[in-house]
Amino acid sequence: MTKIRMDFIPCLLIGGLLLGGTIFAGQKYVEMADNRYETQELPQGEVGGVPTDDTPLVESIAEMKQHDTFYVVTDDENYEMYHLFYDDKEWNPLKLPSGEVVCVRNNSKASETVDGFKKQTPVGKIVPFEIPETLITQLEEERSGFVFADTTFYVDMFGEALSSANEDDIKFKFDIAAVILFWVGTFGSHMIGAKIGILPPVFPKRKKEQA
Repeated sequence: MTKIRMDFIPCLLIGGLLLGGTIFAGQKYVEMADNRYETQELPQGEVGGVPTDDTPLVESIAEMKQHDTFYVVTDDENYEMYHLFYDDKEWNPLKLPSGEVVCVRNNSKASETVDGFKKQTPVGKIVPFEIPETLITQLEEERSGFVFADTTFYVDMFGEALSSANEDDIKFKFDIAAVILFWVGTFGSHMIGAKIGILPPVFPKRKKEQA
């Protein structure tokens, strides 16, 4: 049975502190990002924000193309529930009053329920974009009978809004960093200790047997 060398115990403690500190920092980062998202101020009349009296209300793709920015009031009250994932971002299929389905990036904080059940979207703008097959396939799986009416653009209804933290992704990255720092801290501190003479070498040289 392999025993832990006594000279490694303080080094393991240093590595453990780096491990725990990194995991703690990751959790705090998630909490801070979520808090920024929850407390952010929504821009008025800007992309990703709430519409103003001057923001055009549109019902079709043709009307969208007539304006720089616009918003939609849709009967598709649950469009925010259907998340399509691509390039670490969330996308939503939105059914316009015209019946056309478009791909949007939506800031859910700026969406509002109106007239009892309809959804008023955030302010949006058309962005040229070739919708990838990944999103098209996900849409077919998520919402039967829905087909994007135009795959040459998406509607940006997110703007500069902050994303809430992707906890699983951030946790994974911090966990990897924590493991690396644990080993670096353990062996690095031991090598430094050996170099300055307070610890023996990490790999002691064996004495040659005398002939």
